[in-house]
Amino acid sequence: MTAYVLTPQDAYVFARALVGMDWSDVPSSPATALLLTQLDPTTPEDTKLLRRILGQDLLLEILKVDPNSDPPEVASRTRDLNIVPELPEAIQMTNRKLDGAANVGLWLNDYVEWAGSAANETPLSFHQGAGLYLIAMAIGRRLYVQTPWRQKVFPNLYLMIVAVSTYYRKSAGLSLAQEVARLAIPHMLMPQPGSPENFMSMLGGILPPNFSDIPQADRQRLEHGNRFAAQRGLLRDELSGLFKSMGRDYMAGMKELIMTLYDCPAYLDSNTNNKGLVVIRDAALSIMGAATPAELGNALSVADWFNGNLARFGLLTPEDHYEERPALLESETPTNLADRLRQLHEALPDPPQANALGESPSAEVWSLTARIWPDVHAYEQALRAMTAPDSPLDDRLRAIYGRLHVQALKVAMLLAAMDWIDLGGQARPTVEPAHWYRAQMITESWRASAHRLLADLGENEEARLENRILGLLRGQQNPVTVREIYRALRSTRKPVVEALKALETDGVILRVEAPTKPGRKSEMYTLIQAE
Repeated sequence: MTAYVLTPQDAYVFARALVGMDWSDVPSSPATALLLTQLDPTTPEDTKLLRRILGQDLLLEILKVDPNSDPPEVASRTRDLNIVPELPEAIQMTNRKLDGAANVGLWLNDYVEWAGSAANETPLSFHQGAGLYLIAMAIGRRLYVQTPWRQKVFPNLYLMIVAVSTYYRKSAGLSLAQEVARLAIPHMLMPQPGSPENFMSMLGGILPPNFSDIPQADRQRLEHGNRFAAQRGLLRDELSGLFKSMGRDYMAGMKELIMTLYDCPAYLDSNTNNKGLVVIRDAALSIMGAATPAELGNALSVADWFNGNLARFGLLTPEDHYEERPALLESETPTNLADRLRQLHEALPDPPQANALGESPSAEVWSLTARIWPDVHAYEQALRAMTAPDSPLDDRLRAIYGRLHVQALKVAMLLAAMDWIDLGGQARPTVEPAHWYRAQMITESWRASAHRLLADLGENEEARLENRILGLLRGQQNPVTVREIYRALRSTRKPVVEALKALETDGVILRVEAPTKPGRKSEMYTLIQAE
């Protein structure tokens, strides 16, 4: 027998209808509205029929409701994903920490000021991310910090800017970053990858088959870049296309490769069909790209939130208080920015050249002193507490929270390295507490940005899944079990169950309990056919 689901709004509407009061302005489910437009609960005959439909228990619930009271508030179907849990007061920014953070990262300040004026409609958070990406690309894998938990952290970054098309001028921001890179370190920009095999070849320093046919300047750039083969940067305007292509046969293995490269392995090899054995050494890939929420929503799978793929990316959305700046009549060539970035690149030890036998000595990598570990530990512990099993944090954000302290450590290293060059480049860079304070502020803005992105994508994903469920049920004459639904949609059980409950609450579908074994019932769903 069909089980009628009674929401607080439905109970209030029935209570008013039973005593002849108007209920038409009160939100109710389609099933309730359909019943009350066909029945008159003030007549004995229709009241008897209504009792049979609802059952004695639900009718008693309705009779407990005061029809003269205010209507109940409509409960939100989903949590507000935009609510960002606050950090404990002990690790929030004090005036002393803010003063320290304001005095570091001067090159980044200059880059954001220049780019924010040249591309005045692009959010400043996008320009800030692009500046950090440029520093990471200039360093490659030549600096690291040894953490107390026995991990070598290199300062490469994966960044993705996400905003609606046209309005926020994402491409304009990326083109400025590319302009500075081509002025300062053009050999560190990696060509766009095709297949995973082609990507592996570039990372392994294998020159393209048409190398002898390309212009001399491009040959020199590629040869120079090959010394940094797996330490270069990938700049891609439509990054969602890369995610979408990962599900195709010819791109099999690309997702796993990108995830592996983020952790900067010293050695990685692959036996390809056309190139044979390809060896990747000293990897430190940096990625920056753009996407729209709609494109990204279509390209991502549910697994991308849980398997650490997205957690490796800083997810940048327009800042809360976005404002465009006044447009400039003319913009300066960023010569000073490029010169300082080039100085950093050239001040660090070059990767070794191969000898006559094709063998290369080990690359020199500088270990940095970092005076920040109590602050790093406190930040990591605060974020970890927010991911506890009983916490209200959305499951899709847990992997992102788990990596934010490492993201902050990378940012602190980038700030320290650029400050080191601006101060003369003596000895080696040192990561000071002030670098950490500013890095924490930046990654905290990324944490809030991830919430904004999930709120947007979550609504889109929910709507798409609900529409797919409704389409499936429309083609069924009989009720369908939960298992049949999520298997037909090739989805996991949890999001389907949540979508079914939401649709049931809305009165679009009905839940039917069908006995399967003695003492057990199977939940089935069918579409409400409204007139």
